[in-house]
Amino acid sequence: VSLLALVLPSLSWVYGQQEGSAPATAPAAASRVWLDPDGNPTPFASDEELMEFLRTARVVRIREIPQGVTRPRKVLLEKDGMRLNAVFRDVEEEKSIMTFASGRSEIGFRDSYLFEAAAYQLSRLLGLDNVPPTLLRRIEGKSGSIQVWVENVMTETSRQKNKIEPPELDRWNRQMYIMWVFDALVQNTDRNLGNVLIDPNWKVWMIDHTRAFRRSEELENLQRMTRCERTLWEKLQTLDEATVREQVKPFLRSWEIDALLVRRQKLVEHFQKLIEEKGEEQVLYTLP
Repeated sequence: VSLLALVLPSLSWVYGQQEGSAPATAPAAASRVWLDPDGNPTPFASDEELMEFLRTARVVRIREIPQGVTRPRKVLLEKDGMRLNAVFRDVEEEKSIMTFASGRSEIGFRDSYLFEAAAYQLSRLLGLDNVPPTLLRRIEGKSGSIQVWVENVMTETSRQKNKIEPPELDRWNRQMYIMWVFDALVQNTDRNLGNVLIDPNWKVWMIDHTRAFRRSEELENLQRMTRCERTLWEKLQTLDEATVREQVKPFLRSWEIDALLVRRQKLVEHFQKLIEEKGEEQVLYTLP
């Protein structure tokens, strides 16, 4: 048994995530193994099967999650003898001007559980599989997003605190590039070490998108986007505007969709320029 395998289970694994309802036309996801609260694999063969469980299972227990200013709650669901943990968020806040502790101000600030659903849906359109399945549901009389809980993960906060180095640095960096491109596209202003999750296979999961989909058309942190995963690049180029609007319309306002599409075009132009300057092999890569 490797030293890494011995160390990881002993860490304090922390998770906080959300979810939102994707339209029935969401692209089918590759089969992934989801674990129940005891760490046993569940039989879901697709995201659609899992989301049907999230949509219809009985709520057994609800607990507050201590992390996060939006007060997410951990929900235990049960159906036909099977149990699964999920995260429920019902935050819906708007301010004409929001000033943060850093001194930064934002006009038209919005913090919404609906963005969780939009992030999941958009990730599927882009061929990504690292945003946990999410849908909309009412719990205890409140509308919110519910997202499957990824078991046995540590946060990036925990990884850095415990000084654990990724076993494959190149693969880790390539996953970071994917996250940075996605965050720029949705303009996620709240990506922090606590909402980057790492499972025992060192797959990186992106959660907490309630402060994404801003109105600005500008790309943030463009200087660190020097590479792009090849499939993601192809999807960015061929993303159909009508399809995007149809899929995220239940969750986003028209101007939020407009800004998203402008940022998408700017990302395409950014990487096209890099490819022309450096060559395709220096910019594009394939994530195993």
